Amino acid sequence: MPHEGTRWARQLRSGGLDRTTGRDARRANIAAGRALAATLRTTLGPAGRDKLLVGTDGLAVVTNDGASILDRMEIEHPAASLLYDVASKQAEQVGDGTTTAVLLAGALLDEAEDLFELGLRPGTITAGYHRACDRALETLPTLTLGGEPTDRETLVAVARTSITGKWSEPEATHIAELAADAVLAVRDDRRVDRHRITLQGVPGGSPGDTELVDGLVIDMEESSATADEAIHLPRRFADARVALVDAPLGVRKASATRAVTVEDADGLDAVTAHEESQLREQIERIADAGTDAVFCQQAVDDVLRSRLVRRGILAVERTRRDEMHKLARATGGTLVADIEELARDNLGRAGVVERRRLAGRGLTIVRGNAESEQVSLLLRGGTQHAIDETRRVVRNCLTVVTLALLYDDLLPGGGATEVALAADLRDFAVGLDSREQLAVEAAARALEAVPRTLAENAGLSPIDVLADLRARHDGGDATVGIYAADGSIADIAARGVVEPLAVKRRAIAGATEAANVLLRVDDVVAARGGDARGHDHDHDHGIGDDHGRHRHGSYPWAIGH
Repeated sequence: MPHEGTRWARQLRSGGLDRTTGRDARRANIAAGRALAATLRTTLGPAGRDKLLVGTDGLAVVTNDGASILDRMEIEHPAASLLYDVASKQAEQVGDGTTTAVLLAGALLDEAEDLFELGLRPGTITAGYHRACDRALETLPTLTLGGEPTDRETLVAVARTSITGKWSEPEATHIAELAADAVLAVRDDRRVDRHRITLQGVPGGSPGDTELVDGLVIDMEESSATADEAIHLPRRFADARVALVDAPLGVRKASATRAVTVEDADGLDAVTAHEESQLREQIERIADAGTDAVFCQQAVDDVLRSRLVRRGILAVERTRRDEMHKLARATGGTLVADIEELARDNLGRAGVVERRRLAGRGLTIVRGNAESEQVSLLLRGGTQHAIDETRRVVRNCLTVVTLALLYDDLLPGGGATEVALAADLRDFAVGLDSREQLAVEAAARALEAVPRTLAENAGLSPIDVLADLRARHDGGDATVGIYAADGSIADIAARGVVEPLAVKRRAIAGATEAANVLLRVDDVVAARGGDARGHDHDHDHGIGDDHGRHRHGSYPWAIGH
């Protein structure tokens, strides 16, 4: 088997690889991380500014949500790709803090570059960063505000903090209130079933027109469901009884017979009479149960549907399975497998079943059951893009409210937590007698990138604000931060700017790990691919097919030594 050095030399001579080593590799990673953090820096805080993203397909998107920006960027550099993964996991697991995580990782990389100039080795820096991270995670619980944030006012504050800078003050407050109400509506002791919250968007209007429905909203265009549009059928059924059927309604076909042979008129009359008997029996069963609306997961015969209309009964066919289960939770009804099982005692109840046209979209709304276990947020926005952005933000909002409700621990926002952690890390670093002390102090400075950025976006002087915050915290005001809505330095917790402990914990841990991974890399090898001339067939790389792959294509292999 060829020696490792010989193999690399052969591949380099053959032109199969490009190689960047040592400090140049680390500088490239630091530059990529810094660039990605700079892209998101202006989106942090109440004055977060929108960015216009233009895709390769010409689609223009306007947003100031960090996760939305990252999802739409064409990221090729492996270092930037790693930070994207950190942000996406942050959004997936805790719903907020994506911009903070990337900003902190970029600041750690930035500080590391200065430490390299002082002569510190990568291993010393990463060890110091790990120490700083562990210390910060131990300190975070001591900074929590205490109490149990189960009251609506506190949960609204958590939601409001999460969506800061996304809309105007009245619209953001309205969305935060609806999100808190939705989570409280599906809470069961210490459990929150998010599957019982449906997000349905209709373009037109503004986010302030969003409403919470205590039941289910079915978009008839997005769903496969079809309802009868007969003019004389009521658009609104009050105190409605709802039937849920998981079987076709209409004439039943014999499963073992492909065709029925009729030899004379009497035979035809017999077949017709049989079919008529089936239709009449099904209609009578539906009507006798007192049904006002029947939702069928399969098809409804046109003749049967028209006869139901004449009796004032709404029939909705081909309702999706997930919507059928949501209807059962919204109405308390039982999904029956056959029409013959339908009876009055397995019907659901709804205060209102309504067919509505909204901005040209057909909706069926089932709501008003006092014991409903299903709620829907009917999202509004000027365009479909606005709806998509609203849906993303509301999902994140629901996640942070759920975290606050389940785990109780809240931290002050507005940079207050970062300033407190930075002060603690400086005190902690004094007790270290190794070069890691410098890395811990660098981590403290990196944490202060958050309040610095908040100050910049609020139009304040970062130097003056940071000096003021340090002095106030040294004086014992641990909840003082930047209230960027009016550009003041204030007790941020008293102003309702709070966030779950899990969000901050995840951001610090993820950012530190990503920075350390990139700082350990001292050899970047770019394979130009497709050319077997430089490949050593006698050597097993031990790398899977997906190694070095990114969602936008291949990128250089990063190898840590």
